[in-house]
Amino acid sequence: MRTIYRAITLAAIAVGVALPLVASAAQVVVLRPGNMITASMNQTIDSGSANKGDKFTLTVLSPYPNSGGSSFANAQLDGHITNVVRAGQGRNAALEFALDRIHLANGQQGAVSTLLQTQATQRHNNTSNVALTAVGGMIVGNIIGKTLFHSNLGGAAGLVGGALYAYNMRTNVSMRKGSVLVSEVVQHVAVLR
Repeated sequence: MRTIYRAITLAAIAVGVALPLVASAAQVVVLRPGNMITASMNQTIDSGSANKGDKFTLTVLSPYPNSGGSSFANAQLDGHITNVVRAGQGRNAALEFALDRIHLANGQQGAVSTLLQTQATQRHNNTSNVALTAVGGMIVGNIIGKTLFHSNLGGAAGLVGGALYAYNMRTNVSMRKGSVLVSEVVQHVAVLR
């Protein structure tokens, strides 16, 4: 009789342990390699003010990855900036970043490994800077030309010099709030509680 009670007790314990594991396995959302994630920036990142290590978030948009469907509605992605190059004289700006984790609305989360496919980076407009610097160069060139060389060519030389200097001055880039990026999952990810 004792062995029957022991067997029933052990079976009940086994069911009690296995049932939550089976239930939690049913709630696993999987991201497979090749799944595409479309997301929108939740804040603006600018190469003129961002720093390596700064963190940011994105909201996952539809179409959702095939593997989880609507489980990805209102999901958030966490990322961080890996490299920043500020614009300068003859130096183009750059922003590099990585996506780290995904958080589903139901609390499930997992580490992600993705490869960026497209992003909506905006280069700042430099036209007004070129115009103002050219006018400033013209004024300074005119003053120097008339004072030192007693010539009217200083203004033209200053205009051309100022425009060339400003044109070579590169502008920063930014990913504005609401910008959309698409990344491809490169490693299998199980999104768990």
